[in-house]
Amino acid sequence: MEYICCIFVKEGIAKSENSPLPDVKYHSIESALDYITNLKKNHLNKFLIFGVPLKKDLKLASTSTSIVSKFAIHAKKKFGDSITLVADVGLSPYREDGHSVILDTNGHINETESYAAASALAVAFAKAGFDKVAPCLSLHDQVKHLRIALNRAGLSKTKILAYSSKFSSSLYGPYRQTIKSVLKSEDKKHYQTDYDNPKQALEQIRIDEEQGADIVMVKPGAFYLDILYQARGLTKLPLAVYHVSGEYAMIKAAAKNGLIDENEAFDEIHSGFNRCGTDYVIGYAPEHFTRWKKKFD
Repeated sequence: MEYICCIFVKEGIAKSENSPLPDVKYHSIESALDYITNLKKNHLNKFLIFGVPLKKDLKLASTSTSIVSKFAIHAKKKFGDSITLVADVGLSPYREDGHSVILDTNGHINETESYAAASALAVAFAKAGFDKVAPCLSLHDQVKHLRIALNRAGLSKTKILAYSSKFSSSLYGPYRQTIKSVLKSEDKKHYQTDYDNPKQALEQIRIDEEQGADIVMVKPGAFYLDILYQARGLTKLPLAVYHVSGEYAMIKAAAKNGLIDENEAFDEIHSGFNRCGTDYVIGYAPEHFTRWKKKFD
């Protein structure tokens, strides 16, 4: 089991800054490169990148001058193929309304525009040097549309890590604060998977595999080990689990108040993911994963 470390690259800062997530930093391009250098010393070389732009603008985010693309150019120049970069292809960091899709004036999802916007982001990020793109629109055909767009742009080697079983959850709050994404209308429950509907979540894994996903994902993680275990039996593709911000923050808060042992809690989480047959853990606690994994070396 390997770790994919989340990094928030923020526009307009000269060095790292504290974020709303405990012990997680906002990074400038330079501080992100330094952070990766340190993580590589512990054999961590896979990173999921989130952009925190000064201005929320999808068109700007889809250019080579966006903070995400500029970071990738610098990172690949410095590290080459010794690292794997995954770009989060979500719309919410770049939209004022905080939604993962584009809504019309009546609040209905405009799938055509949503797929087009995500495809433009994916192509821009891949051209900048990202090895993988990770669509998280919670729309059924997101993998198909990104695969077509990447292939047409001559980027057939760019892989897709799909947010497949992505549930509607109360556990995304700290992440949304971190990327400064505030919902200004109704919630996302009408397009994210209901946590009482495991059948739909597992079906989306099958759909994503058919449409060309290279890796599938279950999100959140610790609250959905039943889904993760079933997913392992459904697909031979590499399987990722996202230990999301709320799950991470709860452990941190409980440990800070002396209620649990932080190291033991993260060890237990990582062992649970490992028992389910997970290939990749995505999260915010690389130091805990490294310490846990050393027990097996």
